[in-house]
Amino acid sequence: MYCSVILPSWTLLTPNEWKQGRGFPQFTSRLDSFEYKPGRVILRHIRKNYATAYLPGIGEVKFHNSRDLSLIQDLRTCTIKRFGGNWYISMLVEIPGMLPELNALDLCRAVVGIDVGITKLVALSDGRFLENKRFATNKRKARRLAMRQRAIARKQKGSKNKIKAIKKLAKQQHKIAQQRDGYNWQVASTIVETADAVAREDLKIKNMVKRAKPKHDGNGGYKRNGGSQKTGLNRVIQDAGWGDIFYKITWLAVKMGKPVIVVPAKHSSQECPKCGHIDKANREGEKFLCVNCGHVEHADKKASRTLAKRAGLVFPKNKSTLPPDWGKVTLSRYQSLRVETLVPSLWESPPCVGNFDSRICERYG
Repeated sequence: MYCSVILPSWTLLTPNEWKQGRGFPQFTSRLDSFEYKPGRVILRHIRKNYATAYLPGIGEVKFHNSRDLSLIQDLRTCTIKRFGGNWYISMLVEIPGMLPELNALDLCRAVVGIDVGITKLVALSDGRFLENKRFATNKRKARRLAMRQRAIARKQKGSKNKIKAIKKLAKQQHKIAQQRDGYNWQVASTIVETADAVAREDLKIKNMVKRAKPKHDGNGGYKRNGGSQKTGLNRVIQDAGWGDIFYKITWLAVKMGKPVIVVPAKHSSQECPKCGHIDKANREGEKFLCVNCGHVEHADKKASRTLAKRAGLVFPKNKSTLPPDWGKVTLSRYQSLRVETLVPSLWESPPCVGNFDSRICERYG
């Protein structure tokens, strides 16, 4: 299998390359991916659950059919890859009439705004939250990955035991990647099916995961810059896969003919929806309390509604209203130990008991 792909490469060397001292090519000890040019791979047997492809130099290969291949008219580049000890085949195909035309913004009757985060993976403007599973950064998985990496470091270089330890780590990482990919597809499907259009924030994720800048103390040393906390935050952001979620949302929306609107994210979590006041002090963690008018709301939910509003779509007024969020977002520093533990109905006004802030009392009675 390997020789059929690698052996012909030395025959392509020109006399000038021999004179430059390159000599015979070094045969790779590990082949994780290779590709076939358009027209070389042939699909022969297509069944409901599997299909068979003819790969030149290898023969017929049976693979799991993840989608309907009977509609394929033209088979282009075919790539064979290995991930976590398993082989995968990726084909670039042409399927006519698969993607519908995008709906015009004037015809959209509803829009959903989404705000991605760490504690809650996605906050929707309709009041729902999607959980962040933390497939690689939760306590159990992070400990297991650290154990696998330490096991590799303890093994002798070039030994078979080291190769075995590397395979175990690769298998674990591949499993985590598959879990994250499958969950992100579910998240994207839930978001796209919610409304006729999706409004998401324009995030520069690559800049958000950069390391903390060093701070010089002027004497040849460095001050504390919070590098450890920033490193942990970067790991959680990368584990959440925000960019992957945005990509999947765009692809599913295109398949359904729904537009995706990218809006600026600046001050989306600090802007008050009532008075428009922007202040960093308005937000503390997941709680939003406007220092100007006293408006209280869940910060992530408010940000998603702000993003939906920035999409610029105008809809007829709806008499139905969302339930208030007072029971979840009251700041802890404004609460007293004498607050009643009995939570009233969502549609009733909460009692002003204890040392509540005057702004909250005016807001809720």
